[in-house]
Amino acid sequence: MNGRIPLYLSLLLAVILTIVLLVVQPYSFQADRAQWEGYIEPVRTFLQSAMRRDSAALARQSAGAGPVNWALAAGRRYPDSLAPWADEARIWSGFRRGDTTEVLLTAKTDICGESPIWLRFLERGEERKVLEAGSGCFGEQSASRWRPDR
Repeated sequence: MNGRIPLYLSLLLAVILTIVLLVVQPYSFQADRAQWEGYIEPVRTFLQSAMRRDSAALARQSAGAGPVNWALAAGRRYPDSLAPWADEARIWSGFRRGDTTEVLLTAKTDICGESPIWLRFLERGEERKVLEAGSGCFGEQSASRWRPDR
């Protein structure tokens, strides 16, 4: 009987831990996504400007020539494919380091679902400007690839 007590205590502890994890959900993916929602408007504005091939608007939204060139090329080559991304893009994940934030986008579309769009923003106070942009589907990236380890 004494040999079974540690087994019963271990099982009880496992059940309690499981209940705590289900109630608290420290691993919740939704909570992680919520912190990036402030980027959705600048993302959509940038992609809509790319669709319209509006170089002046893209220049105002960007921190350099790289993202402007990428957006103009994507808008020129793939205007119809870019449309669902501009209208329905959502932030799938993100990574923040210092004054830059990278976001990886997803959209409810079959167009380029395997090669999502990513944008790197440079932040100065409340202002967010696109520093880099890219997608394997919509052409070469503006400078570097999605690398959350940087």
